[in-house]
Amino acid sequence: MSKKKIALLLSLCMMLALPTACSNAPSASNGAGSASTGNEAADALEANPSDPAFSAYKEPVTIHTVTSEYPSAKYPQGDDITNNVWIRRYQEKYNIKVVTDWVSDEYDTKLNLAITSNDLPDVFKVNASQLQQLIEADMIMDLTEVFDKYASSRLKDYMKADTDSYESGMKDGKLYGIPQLHWGLIDQSDYIWIRNDWKEELGLKDPQSPEDIKNIALAFMEKHGGYGMAVDQTLDYLNVLAVSWNAHPDMWIKDSSGSIVYGSIQPEMKDALQAWAEWYKQGIIDPEFAIKDFSAMNADVVAGKVGLQPYYQWWGYNPGVDTITNLGKEAIFYPYLLRTANGEEAKQSISFANGSYIVAKKSFKHPEAAVKLLNDYAYIVDEGLEKESKETLSGLLDNDMAHVVGAFRVLNPTSDYEQYEAVSAALESGDSSGLTSSGMWQKYKNSIEFKENATPSAVGDYLQQGAPKSAFSLAKKIYDSGNYIKTELWGATPEALAAYGTTLDDILTEGFTKIIMGSESIDYFDTVVQNWKTAGGDAATQAVNEAYGNK
Repeated sequence: MSKKKIALLLSLCMMLALPTACSNAPSASNGAGSASTGNEAADALEANPSDPAFSAYKEPVTIHTVTSEYPSAKYPQGDDITNNVWIRRYQEKYNIKVVTDWVSDEYDTKLNLAITSNDLPDVFKVNASQLQQLIEADMIMDLTEVFDKYASSRLKDYMKADTDSYESGMKDGKLYGIPQLHWGLIDQSDYIWIRNDWKEELGLKDPQSPEDIKNIALAFMEKHGGYGMAVDQTLDYLNVLAVSWNAHPDMWIKDSSGSIVYGSIQPEMKDALQAWAEWYKQGIIDPEFAIKDFSAMNADVVAGKVGLQPYYQWWGYNPGVDTITNLGKEAIFYPYLLRTANGEEAKQSISFANGSYIVAKKSFKHPEAAVKLLNDYAYIVDEGLEKESKETLSGLLDNDMAHVVGAFRVLNPTSDYEQYEAVSAALESGDSSGLTSSGMWQKYKNSIEFKENATPSAVGDYLQQGAPKSAFSLAKKIYDSGNYIKTELWGATPEALAAYGTTLDDILTEGFTKIIMGSESIDYFDTVVQNWKTAGGDAATQAVNEAYGNK
């Protein structure tokens, strides 16, 4: 999984919330999948077999699962991730009892141990490499027929909207992992975020080049002290800026000969590193970045020590909420598109966004029960506004409760683009009749809430969608114009690449950090690249080309 994809997965702190409407339960009209094969055991248990996508069971069905904690979720007293409004809904609506065997912040590590010991729950989520491992070991179920029969029409439409992700869960035409999908490509643009009150105080113009970013940082340092730009030890946030030098780190791209190569080791990356080394000398890049993690990086922003930060579209959620809470509404940061040295808008990097899959162990008797719960999540998110009460949806979606369902959700891959179009139109016209989902209503109301009352908790939605200079307004321009490059690794990671884990990227991060900090010259780049190739980079490149390019 690329570093950018990992960061995208963190961006799940942006989603749905308060809706209003009248109450109705799901019915057959919500879209039962057509049955191509029978499942007699399941049909015998169902109260209404003619509605396989949404019918409850006559007798209880239990699903054992595992999950990771979601720290930002706020539960009512007595609830937690193993016992909450979703768990109760599953039992009340479908007679499905979900039992969580374990919860771990080291989810992948603990799951790897469970795979090794063959101590698997019934239904759980896996990453791409774990999926391939489980398929090869014949430890998980072929879900093709179950999905065909029990998936709702809405869930099937999600898969049609992103067939690449759907097919990445298959092997030899059989579906083993149901992809959890993503919010959409509009989420992936990168920005330089600039503190607005400092910018206006000094009368600075919007940045039109990397040189302008450097000069803004120097001006902030002269006026306010400290350093110019917040980044962390992973280099992920510094790498956000790389497109300004036409570099695409962590991406598999085609070179002039048509071969697939790794963007992090191309000559353009050397140009970016040379500039960053100079910025480090000038004190622009945090002098302590090499020992700062994500939290420490953001802590300096929240404390008012720095005025620029390369970041993704979700800055407003974290560190934005804490920044506004601590420093006031004037300290808001706004996003700016990255530009090249000649002032052109930089070509953005787009990664394969699906990072996880839902699987069922080979011996599980009722995999269709998991598909019913996936249908229910899609129903609540996309149809609940029109069919459920405000109280029901508030309990299921507010306070980040939409994120505590673990393996039992699939995202709508067109939702954020459609949501932004509807919300921006409503904010411009004042006509909210086009807001058709709970997510749209949340973004709309929070955008107004921040504009009128500067409520810190609303700043994430405001900066993403409602501000005059919002992240999605800029991203839509990139998306609509096609000014981006997509990774050639558009699907499952080849096993020969996945086997290296983080080893290859760790070599680059360590070597590039030395160049930036000046302990090695820019010429050391060639040594780092050779080390990467020798350690397995050449073999990984061959594997990617065999899977996706020149065979």
